[in-house]
Amino acid sequence: MNRPVAFQGERGAFSEEAALQHFGPVEVLPRRTLRDVFEAVADGEAAAGIVPVENSEAGSINETYDLLLEFHHALRITGEVTLRVSHCLLGVPGTRLDRVRRVYSHPQALAQCEVFLRRLGVEVVPYYDTAGSAQMLACHPSPETAAIASRRAAELYGLEVLAEEIQTNPMNYTRFLSLAKDAPPRRDPSKTSVVFATAHRPGALYRALGAFAEEGLNLTKLESRPARQAVWEYVFYVDFEGHEEEDRVRRALESLRAQCLWVVRLGSYPAAGRPA
Repeated sequence: MNRPVAFQGERGAFSEEAALQHFGPVEVLPRRTLRDVFEAVADGEAAAGIVPVENSEAGSINETYDLLLEFHHALRITGEVTLRVSHCLLGVPGTRLDRVRRVYSHPQALAQCEVFLRRLGVEVVPYYDTAGSAQMLACHPSPETAAIASRRAAELYGLEVLAEEIQTNPMNYTRFLSLAKDAPPRRDPSKTSVVFATAHRPGALYRALGAFAEEGLNLTKLESRPARQAVWEYVFYVDFEGHEEEDRVRRALESLRAQCLWVVRLGSYPAAGRPA
């Protein structure tokens, strides 16, 4: 890979960890926002990107879903990776846990550690990135301020781990998607992701989903997002087992198109194994 892999956040972010787990020891390209990651890949600045799509505790990352549809003409989903997320509370050297009054981190990380933070009785301050909050704390040290990030971020920015494994759910996993301009070679088992819109009439979604049931395709995710063209109408994202080159998948997608206003394919890609 002669160009880097883009991810959202600073060095030490969980997204960087996912990129290295998925692609191996590659050059990485930190970007401040998820949109920046999509644009870096679409513009050719990066060979690929890695973005979080859902967390087992905090749920879906809605912005990622919206960007997948917005960039569907330029990018394809090329893979997925599931990363166990272990959150640590970090402070500058010498910080005492009982003196911490405010904690910075990404909103998803704050949500995933809500029980610990409530018991600690601190002010929570959303920040654009977990590792970014650690970097900020290292640049502006305060004995009353802490950050939630990875142990690797503590090592990178010279911080101490005040508490570890602070996530509410010990089985805390985030699923990431890899993105690129070109579809990957088929490798089974595969998943396919699509997004579609149905007519606003009774039974429309039921009939649309029947296209998958008729071909014996197992749905692994169903997500709705507001349609931007109309108030109180929605588009539906579906992940299912199978590859778009399979006959049964082709038949299901043809049937789906017959039931929907439009259907967009986001990609067929190798499926990640289930977390242990």
